[in-house]
Amino acid sequence: MSSVDIKATPRKSSSRAKTNTDQLVRLNVNLNSETADALKEIADHRGISFTEAVRRAISVYKFIDEETQEGRRIQTVSPDRSDVRELVLM
Repeated sequence: MSSVDIKATPRKSSSRAKTNTDQLVRLNVNLNSETADALKEIADHRGISFTEAVRRAISVYKFIDEETQEGRRIQTVSPDRSDVRELVLM
């Protein structure tokens, strides 16, 4: 089970919070332990905050969603091109 609580929280932009708007949105999300562990692993590996990891994940998902809506296919290819896998969003 997961839940999302979104509230618009007016704040001044700082150098720490790079945003194109004058307002940040506070987002509270409940994750199961497996998903939370995956988020921590990604953030640690990249040396970024949980918040930045979530921002990047949303950006990637949005890009993939837009591309597939236009009929494009998202694939990964092994270095020797012997293995091609296609990403399918459900």
